[in-house]
Amino acid sequence: MKVITCVMIGLFLAALPAIADDIQPPWWRGQISTTSQMWEFLSPGQPTPPDGPAPGGQPPLAGTMTYVEGGTWQPTYGGRGGVWYVPEPGAGYMDVWVTNHNPPNLVKMVQVQITWTAEGTTAGPWIYGIDPPPSLPPTVLAEVPLEGAWKETTFYFEIRPNPAQEQFFIGGGIMVDELVVDTWCIPEPATLSLLALGGLAAIRRRRK
Repeated sequence: MKVITCVMIGLFLAALPAIADDIQPPWWRGQISTTSQMWEFLSPGQPTPPDGPAPGGQPPLAGTMTYVEGGTWQPTYGGRGGVWYVPEPGAGYMDVWVTNHNPPNLVKMVQVQITWTAEGTTAGPWIYGIDPPPSLPPTVLAEVPLEGAWKETTFYFEIRPNPAQEQFFIGGGIMVDELVVDTWCIPEPATLSLLALGGLAAIRRRRK
């Protein structure tokens, strides 16, 4: 019976439109010492995606994961398939771990995109409990309205110096459909010039 139920859920999710909301990727994605992971929660059970890619010929990073405590998974919600309810802080959370590259680096840049809804309430996503503590706390870069009551919120924070791994929690009493985490370990002062040049290039592209 359990097998039949799982098959029916899979067929139902396959019939729903596949929606990817990686709509605000950082300009530095794909640089050396960056990682990028996307969770879409299409299956019941704890979300365990494959390790994120490590561009520039470096090996994949082990240990990157998410874990949901106190929440519930739903096969469909608001026209989307595979959604986690993530409670308010204190009642539960989505726990995210990201393992870093081994060389000691100056700073870890972290960008988090959350696709969520809290239909009928004023709730919204939080990022909190960052370990080690951030040198630049979480800041909302943008919030984009999507179809219906869905939104995509992009957060950014920094940790100095670059740790071996970082952990953070997501909460807010929200339904989460997708999570995208990008990180960049800036390895040396010379790389800061690349950061400045890349930022200027991104601004020029937007102006065009």
